[in-house]
Amino acid sequence: AGCAFDASGREIVVPETKVIKLSTIEGYDELGTDRAYLGIAYFEEQADEVYAAMNGESGGVCFNRTREGYRLFLADESLAAKIPGPLDEFVTALIVYSYSEVTVTQYTPGLILWGSDVAIRVEIKKTGAGSGEYSFSYTLNAPSLTFRDGSSNTVVSMSGVRLSGEETASITFTMTPKAHVWGSGEVTLTSSDFVIQKMGESFSLNERLECRMRPVEQGLPEHCLSAFYQKSMDKTLTESYDEKLWIAGLSLFRQKSQIIIDRVTPPPFSQFAVSAGQLMRLRELESFYPPQGAGGGQPVGYTEGGFELRGGQSAPFDLAKTTSSGVFDLGLGLGYNTREPAFSEEIMHGLGKGPVYVEAGIEYITPNPHMEADSSEILLGDIGLFGEQEGAGRNERIYKASVAVKVLPERGTFVVAVLPKETSGLIALRIRWFAIRMTEMNKQIRGGGQEGAKYILVSPDTIVVPPKGTAHISPVFINTPTEACKYSLVDAEGGAIDNNGVYTAPAREGVYEIRVEAVSDPSIYTHAFAIVTQKKKNVKGK
Repeated sequence: AGCAFDASGREIVVPETKVIKLSTIEGYDELGTDRAYLGIAYFEEQADEVYAAMNGESGGVCFNRTREGYRLFLADESLAAKIPGPLDEFVTALIVYSYSEVTVTQYTPGLILWGSDVAIRVEIKKTGAGSGEYSFSYTLNAPSLTFRDGSSNTVVSMSGVRLSGEETASITFTMTPKAHVWGSGEVTLTSSDFVIQKMGESFSLNERLECRMRPVEQGLPEHCLSAFYQKSMDKTLTESYDEKLWIAGLSLFRQKSQIIIDRVTPPPFSQFAVSAGQLMRLRELESFYPPQGAGGGQPVGYTEGGFELRGGQSAPFDLAKTTSSGVFDLGLGLGYNTREPAFSEEIMHGLGKGPVYVEAGIEYITPNPHMEADSSEILLGDIGLFGEQEGAGRNERIYKASVAVKVLPERGTFVVAVLPKETSGLIALRIRWFAIRMTEMNKQIRGGGQEGAKYILVSPDTIVVPPKGTAHISPVFINTPTEACKYSLVDAEGGAIDNNGVYTAPAREGVYEIRVEAVSDPSIYTHAFAIVTQKKKNVKGK
């Protein structure tokens, strides 16, 4: 059971695991060797037979549906290997030597690109059962290219290679094109004088093999894309829809008229699609394997005085891991009441538990017919200052509103409250938020440098009171003795609060911020929020 995608992007789905007799699979009767490949391909068939009076040619019978499925087929290894692959147009696979138990293949790029060297890979593969030790050598002659030693020919060799099963070994070497190749036609490479030693015996071939390379005065992406789009659509579709997927290699044991499966090996051509989960794991593992020489024998960012952040920052934190942002829609409803704030659900900011600064604003997106993407604007802070500037767009947007954020450090979440002070045609607002955890903020609430984390919490951290009503908030000291606190309002029109923490709301509804700081150390502080409304509501909006 499983799922695959062919070269045309069509899904091949095997919904459940099945046991199928080998002799019932297409291509079984044509098998002639003890090595075969099992393939799978997309398949369609007509289904849902119905009667159509107008379809006289087939007796009024036609089909109402097309059922998608798959078909299985078998092919000898030598035939399957010749089926075109995605790189066959640009890479020549030259089989230098092939026998029942081992194959030597030279992979040569078909192009010589402007400003690039050329890499050739030679691979030896064990194809038969058992294991063995192999050595081979042959001469590769490339008159229009030079190897690292400056010559135009080299001896390709591997010695003492021990292989078993389907194992492979390979070597890669690089050549540099000579200047005159750009004014000539194709370049020919020749392979000759092949000698292989296996199981203590030596064999030689006198055959001379050739492959060709074509100089191209383009880079790789430009040439590959232009070559693809210069093809006719008919040819492209034909090539894509004939693509096959090989899902297993089969080692067969023949006994008179019967064929028995001796061993099954994984997909032979590595026709795999990489999933998002695999990519995420690879990205995480890459941090444990930096390029050679990059670290210089000591930790990245290390100095004699400690650690430092690259890019001119002095704070010892990774900015990519201490910021996050997001967007959500906050429903206001039809004919919303401008006296009652609207609350979002509890939102996770993704920076973990602890003190995090969150800023939220109202985002408006305007279609722009002259650009590919729409234009957007995010209004933060006292957005009423922009009301007079917009003019004609005033009736379609809310330019008078209070926006507040309640952060829940112990839960790693926050809640956004919005109180529109004027009505419009909008029934929902698009809220864009930004969260940040910075070293400066840790210093503010923890009084850095002392033993243990020192900070203040407020209970409750959000109060809901009616206009001109009163409420009391109490500070809670963590890792520091209880002491007097100074209370102040961030918004001058947010009411009043005395030194005992008794808050008196103003007559105007809204959401107001209260700052609470230790008298002995103003760098240890926190914030609370007061929601002034005629009707008390759960701050989560539930």
